[in-house]
Amino acid sequence: MATKIPVVLAGATGKTGKEVGRAIAQAQDMELIGAVGHSHVGMALSDLWSEPGLSVVIRGAVDTIDASYAVLVDFTEPTSAYSRILEATARGWDLVVGTTGFSPLQLDAIHDRVQHQQNGAVLIANFSLGAWIMERLAQDASRYLDQAEVIEAHAATKRDRPSGTAKRMARLLADGWGRSVEDIPVHSIRLPGMVAHQAVIFGSSGQTLTLRHDVHDRSAYAAGVLAAIRRVHEFRGKVVQNLGDVIVPD
Repeated sequence: MATKIPVVLAGATGKTGKEVGRAIAQAQDMELIGAVGHSHVGMALSDLWSEPGLSVVIRGAVDTIDASYAVLVDFTEPTSAYSRILEATARGWDLVVGTTGFSPLQLDAIHDRVQHQQNGAVLIANFSLGAWIMERLAQDASRYLDQAEVIEAHAATKRDRPSGTAKRMARLLADGWGRSVEDIPVHSIRLPGMVAHQAVIFGSSGQTLTLRHDVHDRSAYAAGVLAAIRRVHEFRGKVVQNLGDVIVPD
């Protein structure tokens, strides 16, 4: 039997972490060996997630998990995630990170650490296949239309704005047009009832083109995360930030 990929999940008590964690636990080639959360410390995931047989207990920190190697999957917030990333890379672990809101200095430090330690890292703002397809469609449209604005909407509890997905979209458009990213208007909405929604509206004389992607359930991220876990060991010394590099074979 092939060795299973050991995974430690940070953000196990959050909504996205719960959906991603269930997918990891059900994957035949992975083993969820640890979970980190800011609440419910000491509780078994079988009780928190209503998943019988899942004996992993929530810990308060990564350093309490005894593993020579694991893939750290992080869906939390940037301050705590940054500290965990530094600790995990120092231990030789690989990274799959969906946390957003890192500062430019933090991102530079993560890149430097991964390159120096020769870890594998996947750092992506949105792991849903639909969001990646939307990026490609927007890049195609931007070859013919040179004015656009980005609108993103998320749950009221999401702290960073604009979202990492929207900032990436604005950067892709700006790069394609040879402009500054500040020239691409981005509008953010934070309301109860939202999950994750993004639209890019292109405009030209007498017409508009709207591209829209909606996440109705956080299980939309699971397939992308599982693919990243399976391939992250291939990206030694690199921080991959494009889902296409993960899901499209070389």
